[in-house]
Amino acid sequence: MHGQAKEALRLFSKMVQIGMKPNDVTFIGLLHACSNMGMIDKGREFFNSMTRNYGIIPRIEHYGCMVDLFSRAGLLQEAYEFIMNIPIKPSGVV
Repeated sequence: MHGQAKEALRLFSKMVQIGMKPNDVTFIGLLHACSNMGMIDKGREFFNSMTRNYGIIPRIEHYGCMVDLFSRAGLLQEAYEFIMNIPIKPSGVV
């Protein structure tokens, strides 16, 4: 949000290197950073790693970040399909 997306990704890497465990808020920041930088594949990777690597169940805010990521990149069909497959009821966030 403040033009420091690269710094957010760098800090996340450092955080993981020193053994800190990210939480759900960490991933909201990472997904926003990816969206602002147009890093679709990295955003997908972070989203998938939430559950796979850290046992964090995505909340509606995480799904909203992913829709934003796809939409900003012009991937409107992918954003629509993502919304249609959200396992929780989409809200205004999405």
